[in-house]
Amino acid sequence: MIHEYRNLTIRPVNPGSLPMYLELFKASFPNYKTSLEYLDWLYFQNPNGSAVGYDAYDGEALIAHYVCVPIWIDVYMKPSLLALNTATHPKYQGRGLLKILANNTYEECEDDFACVVGVANAQAIKPLTKHLGFEHIGDLDLRFGFLDLSRQGRRIYTEQETLWRARCPGKSLGTKFYVSGFVRFTRRLLGILPITAICPVREQDPGNSNFNRILKKFGFTLDWRRNQKPRFFLPRRLKPSPLSFVFRPLSESDSLRLEAWTFPDFDAL
Repeated sequence: MIHEYRNLTIRPVNPGSLPMYLELFKASFPNYKTSLEYLDWLYFQNPNGSAVGYDAYDGEALIAHYVCVPIWIDVYMKPSLLALNTATHPKYQGRGLLKILANNTYEECEDDFACVVGVANAQAIKPLTKHLGFEHIGDLDLRFGFLDLSRQGRRIYTEQETLWRARCPGKSLGTKFYVSGFVRFTRRLLGILPITAICPVREQDPGNSNFNRILKKFGFTLDWRRNQKPRFFLPRRLKPSPLSFVFRPLSESDSLRLEAWTFPDFDAL
């Protein structure tokens, strides 16, 4: 829905604005690197559905952007939202535009989605928790140890979504399916350290010849586990940002029931 706010126009995100998003990111984050191919993959090729969110325009100029993408978390009856990109042009910062765009998104989605989750950097934590109602529930740790996590209270993938996730432009992941109902994602952190995550998959065909029976459950990983701390930390200089895990319900009935989150579940790598 398009509406006005203090002489600005608020519009839903749409594919035709991808080049403008790219330019806004370049203006807002000089060191941020992305591409139109990547944004199109992330926003509009997701098997769970297209991105939802809002943009603010001053005339024809895009000045602020907020977006989430649909995901599934197995403990909720409805899909959830993964909060992703937010940006405000430097000339328009300090006007509360993030709050306006985010709250428009949440109000539009509260009937169809259970909650919003995200992984944020140190600069984003304060506005998320102070102004947007998020709870900071923990941090993702770079560690060495057992990889098996609770199957419940996690992001869950279909095979189609797994293959889409693995084909991320510029950030591809290695995948291996297992007959036990899991997929193993792998990539090299900073081009050096091989890290692994084991994620639950539904709707698998165990007769598929591409499935493996032996599941590796030990190695390097980056994850959050509720009420658990790793025994073996890795150096913080290797740990990418953002790393703080946040949660916001979209209705009173959808309380916090998350148990684990790992690196393929968000977009920072």
